[in-house]
Amino acid sequence: MAGMWDFNRLSRILAALAVACGVGLATPAWAEKRVALAIGNDLYPNLPADRQLKKAANDAASVAEALRSLGFDVVLGTNLGRQGMIDRLADFTARLEPGDTAAVFYAGHGVAIAGVNYLVPSDVPAVTEGAEARVRGASIAEPDLIAELQARSVRVAFLIIDACRDNPFPRAAGRSIGNTRGLADTKPARGIFTLYSAGIGQTALDRLSNGDAAQNSVFTRIFVEQLKRPDLHLGDLAVEVRERVAALALTATDGGGQPAPHEQTPAYYDQTLGGRIYLWAPLSSERPVAGMLVKPQDKPPVAERAALRPQRPSAAGESCARNGFETYCVSSVLKPQFGHSYGVSNLFDDSTGTAWVEGAQGNGVGEWISVEFESLRRVKSIHVQNGYQKNNDIFQKNNRVRQLRVVFSGGETQTFILEDKISAQLFNVRPVEAYWMKFIIDDVWAGNKYTDTAITKLLVNSDRVQ
Repeated sequence: MAGMWDFNRLSRILAALAVACGVGLATPAWAEKRVALAIGNDLYPNLPADRQLKKAANDAASVAEALRSLGFDVVLGTNLGRQGMIDRLADFTARLEPGDTAAVFYAGHGVAIAGVNYLVPSDVPAVTEGAEARVRGASIAEPDLIAELQARSVRVAFLIIDACRDNPFPRAAGRSIGNTRGLADTKPARGIFTLYSAGIGQTALDRLSNGDAAQNSVFTRIFVEQLKRPDLHLGDLAVEVRERVAALALTATDGGGQPAPHEQTPAYYDQTLGGRIYLWAPLSSERPVAGMLVKPQDKPPVAERAALRPQRPSAAGESCARNGFETYCVSSVLKPQFGHSYGVSNLFDDSTGTAWVEGAQGNGVGEWISVEFESLRRVKSIHVQNGYQKNNDIFQKNNRVRQLRVVFSGGETQTFILEDKISAQLFNVRPVEAYWMKFIIDDVWAGNKYTDTAITKLLVNSDRVQ
């Protein structure tokens, strides 16, 4: 009975972490308060030394500080056991009233068991393979949490989970407890905006190298920086965080200081309704809709202003795909073969097992990629994974780019020489403001079997120009 009472109490507490869309829309009043909960667990006394985290507590403190700067009343807890998490959750929910805006941040260990994600308190017991029931009983299940969240009447809920590190439980010869790495895919929950620090099955880096002196994890150092930008609604915030974290993680090094690119692509699910959500205080030109701060749609630009934007040169046969606020287009695409496709979206997807491969006659010289922005952007750097990096054999068989010329919408040109190796390459750009940029292949490294030229990934790091 005591265990059941504890579980019911926990369920009631967790219920205030998110929103029910229908209830929120029924109350016209503007949300009076902003309340946040930030928890960071990096000390796990019952787990092995190599499963202790370094920066989760710092991450929670940094996010709490950032949210306070946005007007949130923050409940903060670090290195909490199960009861400690329950107590902080109770404090958090006691401050919430219908119509409030809620934000929840968790950093620490998480584990996926049978497709369900669990957030792991600091005092989780040491267990061996086959003891999933003990882990489930000592942790917080995400689906149960979400089901209760939707029963509450806060209007906006922003849930950030940085719990995608390696499975913390020891593994023996038998099966492990849960997935060996990362969290599982989750069903998007109505009325909630959720941001994860890594994609499905990926792990999140605490640090880039043994000598990384930054106080925050790779995800949080980017998230806090972008959270403070008043021009970003939650959708744009998630896209900016995803791209910047992905590029930064690829600069990781191993214990010997050698490049060890890491794949970490934050994922997000937006199931909110009622408009674009901004976490900054409303401006005179903004209006609250369904408890969310919504900026009015920009007026169509006047003809004179439209004429000032240089048009991106297009070509017959080009192929295009959308990536957040960017539109990628390529001059040609190799036809699908061997069960694989080589389209433009491969340039920004989450897998190094895919690549864009041009499909023109010849060796690919003169073929191009263009990236067009929704608005004027200040380009800072370019991330490239050259060739087809699925494996070394495929990499060597296809052409790789040797010289890449970049033409910006204002007419500026910069040229980069790419290395012929399987790795991530980051090129800093002389500051350029542009509406679009075109990458032209000027020279290639020849493959030992095919003349097709491939690029695994091409990402642009830019800031919006006000």
